[in-house]
Amino acid sequence: MTSESNEIWQVDVNGTIYEAAFGELSDWIDGGSLLPDDKVRRGNLRWIEAKRVPSLLPFFNAKEKGVPMPVVVTTTTAPAIAPAKETQPTDVQATPEPIIQPEIKSTIAAAKSDPAFCLNHTDFESQFICDGCGVGLCRTCVKSYGGSVRICSICGSMCKPVNEVHTGKKEEARRIAAAAEGFGFGDFANALAHPFRFKTSLFFGAGLFMLFSLGQSASSIGGIFMMVAALFCLMLANMLTFGILSNTVENFVKGKLDENFMPDFEDFSLWDDVIHPFFLSIGVYLTSFGPLLAVFLVGMYMVMTSVSSQMNVVNSELEKIPGTQVYSGRQLVDQSGDVKKILNGIAQKQANRVESLTNTAETNNVNIPANTALPVADQESREQEEIWAAAVKTQKQSLESTFGKTPETRAQENQQMFAAFLQLAAPLVVVGFIALLWGLFYFPAACAVAGYTKSFFATINPLVGLDTIRRLGFNYIKILFMGFLLFVLAIFVGFILAIILSPFDLPGMGNLIAKALSSMVTFYICIVFSCIIGYALFKSADKLKLLR
Repeated sequence: MTSESNEIWQVDVNGTIYEAAFGELSDWIDGGSLLPDDKVRRGNLRWIEAKRVPSLLPFFNAKEKGVPMPVVVTTTTAPAIAPAKETQPTDVQATPEPIIQPEIKSTIAAAKSDPAFCLNHTDFESQFICDGCGVGLCRTCVKSYGGSVRICSICGSMCKPVNEVHTGKKEEARRIAAAAEGFGFGDFANALAHPFRFKTSLFFGAGLFMLFSLGQSASSIGGIFMMVAALFCLMLANMLTFGILSNTVENFVKGKLDENFMPDFEDFSLWDDVIHPFFLSIGVYLTSFGPLLAVFLVGMYMVMTSVSSQMNVVNSELEKIPGTQVYSGRQLVDQSGDVKKILNGIAQKQANRVESLTNTAETNNVNIPANTALPVADQESREQEEIWAAAVKTQKQSLESTFGKTPETRAQENQQMFAAFLQLAAPLVVVGFIALLWGLFYFPAACAVAGYTKSFFATINPLVGLDTIRRLGFNYIKILFMGFLLFVLAIFVGFILAIILSPFDLPGMGNLIAKALSSMVTFYICIVFSCIIGYALFKSADKLKLLR
């Protein structure tokens, strides 16, 4: 390899630019500070990925294989003492391990047992601890690069501040203890109490969710603008709940169990904070209840087709009866006029009969009392009853065509539709019930995948969710049971509020007060459910390989 070890290179680490000699980059790679995908450049050349630099590739290969790093030897300066044996100058020489003097090795071994004090200055407390050899070093005993990168002067590995190392050890110990303790109903109690630790966020978020929930009722007013407003409120409500889900799961997976559940909206982004959570919610609902929706749509199509065919059969049978015709809505007025003419004709016949009987009685000198019922032929009586029933039915149809169907008509149609549905129900109900069970079973897994991946495509992939269920094992059954308890709680609270606030029920709008209070309870339950998933993932992080 023919690289100049003193050349100055620039490294882009998470947006911060550092400068280092090429010979020091091997230490960065060995310590994990320089990754293959990080951007580097030499001088004023363009930025490229570190893994695309040929001279850095051997170091990445050695890091991946776990073998010692190649040693870069500078050829610009001659050694002070001539070598005993003449050798060909080379730029790179591979050694099995870094050359450390035996006395330094014994000192390192002794210092590992007490890294609280500096290896070289035992009177000073350590400010940094080496990731490689584990010794403690003060500020003057580490090499600094870029102001924040610290390299051990003994083995060349990365060094971290003492407080960061101690915090990491505490988090690791807590994670190990939590994993050993297991996921259980103690976590359920903690999830119930977690939202109240951030009362401001709880009440502020509940107020927003209440407004978004009430805004969804605007579609009942009618009009395209109200429907658009209701859809927008639905998006905002999903943005809030799934934003909380994603933020809570991310914090819990990292071991940050004391963080606020509310996302940080200081850097608001329309895509990240509104559209992306909305698509995540769509992905969750599609993978969970998409099969149920498909079964419902197919069933409705089959039922409507069956009812329509039955109505056609009934109409055709009626039209076979002499003198009977099924009228459309446009013929109802003409039909009503025809019925009136028939009734007037029957009334005229009755009047003529009464006049004829009266004349006959006068001719024969017979007195007819005023309240005497005149004889009417049975056939004419039946005709009058049939015509009267037809008139009533025609009037009812005319009114329904103008002012809408009556509750009795709707109930009759629903009964007919339900009867038609029952005729098709045998396989349809079984398939629908299985689809419903799938949705209830898979919904927590879909929420978990959406939370820790934040990927729409991973969310709609049921294989990812099923793999998550497999890794969670019995903990997933616990999640289902806890979710069922929250569902029962939501139903019970909503039922109680609907009974208590029933006097405030408004026509067309519903009980807005009960809906507002129920939405606040729903918001709280969404937070608790997010915490339950977060606790389960945190305590199963090793199985899910979520912690790195």
